Amino acid sequence: MSLAEELERLSGENGAKKELNGWRLSSSAPELGVQRARLVSKDGKTLLNNIQIPERFRQAYKNWFHLIIECNWRTICILFLLGFIVSWTIFAVIYYVISRLKTVKKDESCIANVDTLISAFLFSMESQHTIGYGLRYMTDLCPPAYLTLCVQCVVGVFLQTILAGIVIAKILRPKKRRQEMRFSRMAVIGPLDEHDKRPTLMIRLADIQEKLFLAESHVRLYMACSKINSRGDRELIGVKDMNVGYDSGWDRVLLLWPIIVRHVINEDSPLYGMSRENIVKADFELIMTVEGIVEATGMTFQARTSFLPDEILWGYKFKPMVLMNEKLSKYEVHYSFFDQTERVCDFDAQTIETEETEDEHHHNASGFL
Repeated sequence: MSLAEELERLSGENGAKKELNGWRLSSSAPELGVQRARLVSKDGKTLLNNIQIPERFRQAYKNWFHLIIECNWRTICILFLLGFIVSWTIFAVIYYVISRLKTVKKDESCIANVDTLISAFLFSMESQHTIGYGLRYMTDLCPPAYLTLCVQCVVGVFLQTILAGIVIAKILRPKKRRQEMRFSRMAVIGPLDEHDKRPTLMIRLADIQEKLFLAESHVRLYMACSKINSRGDRELIGVKDMNVGYDSGWDRVLLLWPIIVRHVINEDSPLYGMSRENIVKADFELIMTVEGIVEATGMTFQARTSFLPDEILWGYKFKPMVLMNEKLSKYEVHYSFFDQTERVCDFDAQTIETEETEDEHHHNASGFL
């Protein structure tokens, strides 16, 4: 599949496309059973129901500006249009009422040639946008009229500033950039490499945008654990940080090509001591986040995904996808291999228990490849 097709699929607005964000199961992945409840969806959305929040409406709409930015373009365009129409209409009614109720000298009026609601609406629109007057113009006979005009000029500038700011912020927002971060559908547990047989949790990550590069990319991995309490309810008991190279700086990933984020399962790992059967039955969820700065705009974004225990393959590794083309003397990235895994025959560790030597500890224990 070409890179153009990948970009088209990941940037699609169709709900069905976004559900899996263009991912597909690897050929070696087992069929998933009954879906478990998860905290974070595969495309990064938080799947929580907030109940009995105090002052819910006030808390939700206190940051109305940012909430509008989160809306889709259709909603923003409608709000943009309604904002101007409502302001024109309100001041048009005020001008019409003033022109009808205010008595002045014979053959003179507060606003010349404004004797209907339609003409008042046209005068309001011309005044707010300083289009220029023709037959309709303001006189100095009615103080309420030109005071209203002053207020409308201030409101018009304020409204245009807000609406223009919303549009600019929406354009600069790197939401589409976040959708171009691709995580592997499945995580795998296998040997660290051909020479180091320590069990390692691995997740493949790629930035499929080839022209807009990222700066200061960081990746983090967490384990959210749950249990059944004494009342029979399942509760979240905590979130543990899983080392992917934070101590040694290997969490700062280079996303010029697809990488494999690795977490060595040692005594400090939450997965230490688990067997193949225990992992499948365990109650946890792995949440991975990647943050980066878009070089073109300087805006920061965060992409997320999650893995349930039945989305972790034991005894597998990812197939290589960055291969050298000897004829062209160039490396080629084969995205058709992105989710492809292969069985590791000599990985027979049933329980994750390893002993590290001092030399092994310094061998890029956790990080990316």
